[in-house]
Amino acid sequence: MKFIRKVAAIGTICLVFAGSAWQVAQGQQRTTSLFSTGCVRRGYMDTSQEDISIGRQVFTEIFYFRSNAVGANPDLLLTCRIRPAGSQPRFKTLRLAFGIADDERAGKPATVNVYLDGNMATSRTLSVGEKSLVILDVSRVSSVAIEIPQSEFGRRVSFVQALLEPISSSPGRRQ
Repeated sequence: MKFIRKVAAIGTICLVFAGSAWQVAQGQQRTTSLFSTGCVRRGYMDTSQEDISIGRQVFTEIFYFRSNAVGANPDLLLTCRIRPAGSQPRFKTLRLAFGIADDERAGKPATVNVYLDGNMATSRTLSVGEKSLVILDVSRVSSVAIEIPQSEFGRRVSFVQALLEPISSSPGRRQ
């Protein structure tokens, strides 16, 4: 009889934890790539799946910017709409990780500017082998722009993360 009670108690505990895990899993949503939200490009940039070394660590490059000619439109710009006009916010956080690969030739540093709705949110200046992580609140933002002004010829800035994290939709919590 004690054995049956123990089995029943363990079964009940398992069901409670399984139900809690299901609610947590339902509340968790997947991230979205910034580059999949509808972007406008100026300058040379492209997607990639190449493994690169930045700061003596290996990362998978997902996107890169590179100036393609001296004096030919030196500013690189990518602008993405993350919330259409009149719609509810979908995202709470933007996570950008980028850097300049260890094997890029030395030269002047590259500056990466990030704008939220046309206002500069942050600016990072990097040299060969340096990386940066930017985390920004985009819960009230409609567009995100990434700019690399007056890039040095041949300089490549690699992005290894560009994720939009969704606004939580947990039960009982207002957005």
